[in-house]
Amino acid sequence: HTHYISQRHIKGRNDNTRVRQGTMITVWGETLKLITIFVTVLGCIIYTALPHVLPSLYDYRPATTDGNKTMVAMTYSLAGDGNDARTSLLELNDSYPMPQLRDTDLLIAVKAAALNPMDFKYMRNPVPSFLRPLPKIPGADLSGVVVQRGKKCSETFQIDDRVAALMPVVGTRWGAAAEYAVVDERFVAKVADGMSFEEAASLPLVSLTAVKALNKLKLNHASEEKEESSSSSKILIHAGAGGVGSIAIQYAKKVLHMYVATTTSSKKKGRALQKLGADLIIDYTNENFEDVVEYYDAVLDPMNWLYEERTFEKKKNKAPVLKHRVGHYLNLLGSDWKMGEDGNENTNGFYTMKNYLYHKFIHFVLPGTTIPRYDLIYVSPDGEQLQGILDLVAEGIMKPVIDRTFALKDAARAYEYLEQGHATGKVILKI
Repeated sequence: HTHYISQRHIKGRNDNTRVRQGTMITVWGETLKLITIFVTVLGCIIYTALPHVLPSLYDYRPATTDGNKTMVAMTYSLAGDGNDARTSLLELNDSYPMPQLRDTDLLIAVKAAALNPMDFKYMRNPVPSFLRPLPKIPGADLSGVVVQRGKKCSETFQIDDRVAALMPVVGTRWGAAAEYAVVDERFVAKVADGMSFEEAASLPLVSLTAVKALNKLKLNHASEEKEESSSSSKILIHAGAGGVGSIAIQYAKKVLHMYVATTTSSKKKGRALQKLGADLIIDYTNENFEDVVEYYDAVLDPMNWLYEERTFEKKKNKAPVLKHRVGHYLNLLGSDWKMGEDGNENTNGFYTMKNYLYHKFIHFVLPGTTIPRYDLIYVSPDGEQLQGILDLVAEGIMKPVIDRTFALKDAARAYEYLEQGHATGKVILKI
């Protein structure tokens, strides 16, 4: 009898265990379903929202291919894995399908294209296909000649016009490193006859980035510091010899009439930057910028993973880099040119977002606060603004800075050179 009771007790306990296990499986199953639904819905929201959040940066209706026409193009069909072997993915294709002209597009015979760090970062990292479809033609900066107009184009651009443009950089497989490109006429600007195609191609991305950032500063000065002239305002521009830096120095000095300090790595580059308009050269190999710069009106930082924390660091008996309240930190979203030791992009990620949200929140709830202002800067195509920049160049107020020019077939070698980080100004592909 005792044996019978024990067996029945054991059987009941096993049944309870199975019920609990079954319940847990059911709960986990339902949880996974909910997670799957949430991720799917979130993905759909992001995909749907991108065209509205980043209307010109994201090409949500990219051109299709023209099955009857081909062109020469530099392409890659495989994503990198974060290692150093990514330019080997590039292939010169002499029979790549041409893009199909859309109603408001211009078909441009490309004469020159400029390289940018985002190109090789796209190559070396896995990226979702809705952000970077494959195969992909690298490059976003171009100059060339209009050879065809969409049926709904305005009369602004005509056949044989010399033009330059920044193409959308997200959501499209098309790029500038090809014989032809289609670009929405909203993103296109005319190039003066006296300007070379190489010079024109060097400008779109870096100049739009620099001007967008510095115009934020200009607006703030106009609205909040009317009593203080721009000529007495001081700005620190990091990486002055880079593409953005070389344009930002000129715009800050010659258009906004500011006192300009900049960082660089050698006396040779320093002399070149002084010719562009820099007043103070800081050799970062010998001195720290935070030991030199005090109470500046602005910092333009394309290298936040190195300099952001040092910009806001508080030291005893040391004046801050930025002025209280009216100081302005302009953070150009980006990552290190070299991969981190863990094989991932070296960015300031969490620290940057924390800083940005903190500064925005404090300025929102306490408008008179003493902490500096903070903005994140990203670039997007803008033909009207690009036209203004090209006009400044045509008038001799600013000038393009080109380091080297390569043939299209040598694009892999050109990207390898750019990634070394030694270029002063832009690296160009001649098509």
